[in-house]
Amino acid sequence: MRAFVALTSLLLVLVLAGCTEDARDALRPTPTGCYFTAGADSTHLTAEQASNAATIAAVGLRDGMDERAVAVAITTAFQESELLNVNYGHDDSLGLFQQRPSMGWGSEEELMDPVYASFKFYEKLDRTDGWQDMTLAQAAQAVQVSAYPELYEKWEDEATVIAAVFAGGEESGIGCVKGNTGDVAGDPASLAEAYAYQWGAEVSESGDATVVIDPDDAAGGWNRAAWAVARAYDHGIASVAYGGKLWAAGEDAWTEPNAEADGEAAVEIANDSHSAVIITFAAA
Repeated sequence: MRAFVALTSLLLVLVLAGCTEDARDALRPTPTGCYFTAGADSTHLTAEQASNAATIAAVGLRDGMDERAVAVAITTAFQESELLNVNYGHDDSLGLFQQRPSMGWGSEEELMDPVYASFKFYEKLDRTDGWQDMTLAQAAQAVQVSAYPELYEKWEDEATVIAAVFAGGEESGIGCVKGNTGDVAGDPASLAEAYAYQWGAEVSESGDATVVIDPDDAAGGWNRAAWAVARAYDHGIASVAYGGKLWAAGEDAWTEPNAEADGEAAVEIANDSHSAVIITFAAA
């Protein structure tokens, strides 16, 4: 058996050695999910994780919390659920933050709503004296009272990058290349509804193929643009434009489009996006 495995491995090496670069590319795993960049640091989430992190950030900003609070919340959700909205956990723990109905966090139905669960987390964090002077892990523990407080520490770096993109106005800091929820038809109405529920504000415009959000400032624009990119797989979003830059579905980076490569329509959308987030949708 060992000789067979060794021979198989040798043959694979020989085959790869004779491959063209195109063949090697075909053998590499297809990139998935969302890539986050803040300064020199970067990290990666699945599409589902990115969508949940975007919700956590939106609720925090909606309720007056800052980027650091969002980083605490994302640190916590990483450890408690891996940023997944699970309907199980230790004892009666549920959801992104593994909050327990029996401990007064809310009903099972409420805690399975990421918006409500995030609201309850920030509510307790805001009541915690001195949390701003704690490390992210210490602040997470102050809210959660975990039996294993040291486990929060390993998520601090990733949470810092993600919070910078979703809540810190990091310019074009997110690109999502492929989702794990399958292709869905564009749904501007559902995105507008999600925006109102999570951000506590109405979109500026919602049509058959476009949603427009008018931010208060550039940081707010990039925060909302990042939120939209993270929701691309949920709502069939084809592109998000802001600040003269464009993210197109399936791309891991934003670009400044030109007519020759991207078409006049892309250039026009980018030109109109200097003061507004413009979201376009895939055809049904």
